[in-house]
Amino acid sequence: MVFSKYDGVKISAIAASVPPTVIDVTSELDNPDPKYIKNFMKNTGILEKRKSDFTQTAADFSYTAAKQIMDSGYYKPEEIGVLINLTQTPDYRTPSTALTIQKRLGLSMDCLVFDVNLGCSGFVYGVSLAASILNSSNATKALVTVGDSLARGRRHRKKVMSSNTGLLFGDASAAILLEKSGEGGFSSALMSDGTRHKALSIPYGAWRHPEGPQSVPGDDIAVFNFTISEVPKLLEEYLAQTDTKIEDYDNLVLHQANMMILKNIAKRVGMPMENVPVCLDRYGNTSGCSVPLAIVDRYGTVEEDREVNLLTSSFGVGLSWGVVGFKINVKDILPITDGYDIYEDGYSDEYDDEGELKKTE
Repeated sequence: MVFSKYDGVKISAIAASVPPTVIDVTSELDNPDPKYIKNFMKNTGILEKRKSDFTQTAADFSYTAAKQIMDSGYYKPEEIGVLINLTQTPDYRTPSTALTIQKRLGLSMDCLVFDVNLGCSGFVYGVSLAASILNSSNATKALVTVGDSLARGRRHRKKVMSSNTGLLFGDASAAILLEKSGEGGFSSALMSDGTRHKALSIPYGAWRHPEGPQSVPGDDIAVFNFTISEVPKLLEEYLAQTDTKIEDYDNLVLHQANMMILKNIAKRVGMPMENVPVCLDRYGNTSGCSVPLAIVDRYGTVEEDREVNLLTSSFGVGLSWGVVGFKINVKDILPITDGYDIYEDGYSDEYDDEGELKKTE
């Protein structure tokens, strides 16, 4: 593992935004067999999810969450020196979607801005990268936005998902503010294994395979076995490295993959399930956003001035996985918002009778 300590850097605020449209999972199941539906919901724990339409992207919800933090007085636009957007559903092939978020938030040009193509492990990688840059630069505050719109899918393409993966995903984004604090800090442990990159992949629609179905072919059994073996092992290594015990943490916040995985990991590291926040029943598997979304879901409406010690772990596509432990005051975890913002970029999505894109006004 790559173990890192970020002295003098803290996570100072977390927010999350979701589409307003609530989808009952049973309404999306093509299989009419009641037993199949019952087993799906029992094994995954997913009953509902949020799904955006084609007028919004993950970047819209990332912007909403980041603006919520700004409007709550945690930062001014000119104070942000780093903006990292982690997504596997970017607005454009180029430039980085982070640049449009920078524009919309009104951040200054004195800002390091870029995208990272990461899904399920996005939270732990994103905050680790941002903290590293803060520690080695003159920047004092950083924004990490993380989110995907996998439930929405792409327009003009037939949506084909393998096994149950298309039913699992929900759309959501989160924003995390980090800043130099002069005291305290947090640590991370990160790992990856490219030899298993085919376990979860969307191989079509990019440059190697431009045409093909919108699919997530994968090996469900391999992913499950990877998760219940590698993630608990890394959690134990992190506890040993930081000289802490599972009892030292108020919550173990895990990537919201499915209930079977959450229960298995919690059992293996000895954390009672009542201390493992769960939001996938109402939001589905929200990819890299799921850890901060689970934190916001648990504490966003709690009106208390107290600190909680959180042990988090994100894992999945890559395969990549990691652990981050940090403390944050409950009052700095903002309520979940329904996102209505839409970025009007001036590009057309409409085609004329000859199959050419219509010109915009």
